Amino acid sequence: MFRILFLLILLSCGSVALAAERKDAELALVQASTAVQNAGRDDAATYAATEFATAQAMLASATDAFETRAWTRSAIYAERARVDGDLAAARGRQFRAEAAAAELERSLDSLRAQIGGSP
Repeated sequence: MFRILFLLILLSCGSVALAAERKDAELALVQASTAVQNAGRDDAATYAATEFATAQAMLASATDAFETRAWTRSAIYAERARVDGDLAAARGRQFRAEAAAAELERSLDSLRAQIGGSP
């Protein structure tokens, strides 16, 4: 009787662990998907193409692993996709910020020239 009770407890703990792993993988997938979408909005495909492509590939691998119930592998790929997506988004924002700063500098130089100051 004790053995049966012990086996039932072990089985229930195992199913709880699997559910937790699935939820962790699912959360990681959502975070990765959000990061990749944000990178797309930040023009990462143009300014950080390599990182953006890597993020998309990792997200696809994470999704495939999730569909085959490889929760741990899915979470790992999703984390990589999130990091690459965040990096791609940051590089896209950096490029846009540098372009805006250069444009401001050109405008200031033009204004200085118009008022007779030195460039």
